Amino acid sequence: MKKHLTCRCLLGLTAVVVSSSLLASSLNNDRTPFYVAAKVGVFQASFNSTYLDLTDVIQQNIAQSFQQNGYTEGLAIGFSKLFYQQYLLGLELAGSYDSHNANFQAGASTAAFSDNVRVRSHFDLTVVPGLMLNDATAIYLKLGVSRAAIQDTLVSPTGFAPTNVRLTNDTNANGFVAGLGFERSIIKNVSVFVEGNYRDYGTVNFGAFQNFTATYTNSSHIYTYDASLGAAYHF
Repeated sequence: MKKHLTCRCLLGLTAVVVSSSLLASSLNNDRTPFYVAAKVGVFQASFNSTYLDLTDVIQQNIAQSFQQNGYTEGLAIGFSKLFYQQYLLGLELAGSYDSHNANFQAGASTAAFSDNVRVRSHFDLTVVPGLMLNDATAIYLKLGVSRAAIQDTLVSPTGFAPTNVRLTNDTNANGFVAGLGFERSIIKNVSVFVEGNYRDYGTVNFGAFQNFTATYTNSSHIYTYDASLGAAYHF
């Protein structure tokens, strides 16, 4: 009785392993090159900002770092080709919306200025090389260029009887993106993935502003991080 039970267990386990192997092999063999994807995740943009006093004899320059912590959600379309049953090479265009903003205030209460800045959205064009770890699992890199839409809103008092002036600058910044991801096929034509990306947009200039009696320039070195979960449909 024990022998028959053991044999049945072994046969059942073998059937599960073989079925899983056949499914993974089928997913790999049926892999189609084009895909669309959707993803959501957490996002952080860092602003290393510099405000330079251009008019005071004794300059009161300010350097400050602050962060935009929020969420990101996006869509992508791409192409990924399998070579020699193991290596992947693809191209992807992705766009994402980024939430929340970063805030900074400097100066005494009678002469303070406040700065509200955010990355509103970004677009990435990347080359995506990868490696199949098994028939249904891949690890990949992303390397490419990124373009971000950035909004800076600065409120500053001017004159000896301070009047607050509100300045809003909308600008675009170009930079690079590098990322690392892990993808798993779950059913035919559908996969899930997790990835993290870093972007650097260099120094962005937002223009000069008046604060009390001094004129300041406003610039910021901007870089971002995100970690996302997503799903892709291959066709």
